[in-house]
Amino acid sequence: MSKMSSLQGKMRQHTIIVMTLLFLFITGYLLTQLKVQFLSFFAGLSVSFLNLWTTYYLAKVVGKVADQKRKHSVLPFILAGFGYLIRIVLALSVVYWALINPDTLNVLLVIAGISLIYAIIMLDMLFQFMRKR
Repeated sequence: MSKMSSLQGKMRQHTIIVMTLLFLFITGYLLTQLKVQFLSFFAGLSVSFLNLWTTYYLAKVVGKVADQKRKHSVLPFILAGFGYLIRIVLALSVVYWALINPDTLNVLLVIAGISLIYAIIMLDMLFQFMRKR
């Protein structure tokens, strides 16, 4: 299996997990009284997943450019740099939104939602390591 298809498989797996969690957060928001909590987790995880998808997409673009035998354009590498800036701005904007709207979003739970994608990735790596042993 090539590295790109492995990357695509991981992204597909993470997408399924995140979409399931987002569905649960929306369901919790609609069916319980914990609206601020579920909406905060939803906002944080949504932005975090968007950041992960941006990283995946730019890695794909840069990988395709690196595989080509001809002279490389600098544009994909510049876009990858801007991708980092975009990810930081997205995370800061959702935290800022939580700070200015404390009755709608809880800042700590938004940050926990942003961090949740990293927990998913670490657990996936742990399960993969345990399967190989």
